Amino acid sequence: MTVTGDLAEQLRTAVQALAETHRLVEGVNGRVKALEAELAALREQSSRPPNGAGDRFAALYDDFTDRFRGSTADVTAKLRGYLPEVHRLVGAGGAVDLGSGRGEWLMLLRDAGLKASGVDPNPAFVGAARERGLEVSLGDAVGHLQDLPPDSVDLVTAFHVIEHLDTEELLALMEAALTALRAGGCLLLETPNPTNLVMAACDFYNDPTHRSPLPPALVEYLVSSQGFVEVEVRPLHPTLPSVQADPAAAQLPEPVWRRLFGPQDYAVLGYKPPSSAA
Repeated sequence: MTVTGDLAEQLRTAVQALAETHRLVEGVNGRVKALEAELAALREQSSRPPNGAGDRFAALYDDFTDRFRGSTADVTAKLRGYLPEVHRLVGAGGAVDLGSGRGEWLMLLRDAGLKASGVDPNPAFVGAARERGLEVSLGDAVGHLQDLPPDSVDLVTAFHVIEHLDTEELLALMEAALTALRAGGCLLLETPNPTNLVMAACDFYNDPTHRSPLPPALVEYLVSSQGFVEVEVRPLHPTLPSVQADPAAAQLPEPVWRRLFGPQDYAVLGYKPPSSAA
């Protein structure tokens, strides 16, 4: 078969175009692989605790918690104040505790005869909790909530968790909680209170995995913005119970006393409305 000059030229042009297309495709493939590697590195970096805290600090976290947050008995005593509301809220759907840590809250709920489970990213905490007969999964809070059936949970709690999250993670947690909760179910978030100046300026930073203090008005707004109703901010755990509790503090003007010795923590409670479409 004889190929005419024009056809041969067209064939040569097509072969050159095909080679150029192949070169471009190879370049795109290389760029895609580079982007995939970059994305994997970013995901790995974002999964690490902030401020350089990693596996070494995670190994210390139980002892760290005991020293800086209080013993198991101290923490349990503080959490006990929530029990009247929990008895009102928790039924067959149970409670889900995010970042359950040493398990004080789950043990308190179990001893009260209430259905409860938890999730924590620290394998040591999860192992210790399971040895005590608690139902705790290893994983992250948002993923755990997303795996739950919608409209199935009575109460979602997170004690001293949200100060470890960035804004997008916090909003994702609230969104996932709203979906998992039944109508009328409650989200309860407890976190350090930066309106206490000692907490805001010093004590908050004892934990290197904290990101930044969250003002009560901000958390209240974010919870409301995600569809929760009847949102309440509850100040907790003052350094001194009253101005009269300490003679030196009694000499201070009441607003100054509140900023120095007032609530060290606060809780925000919000409820899923009956009409929620989440």
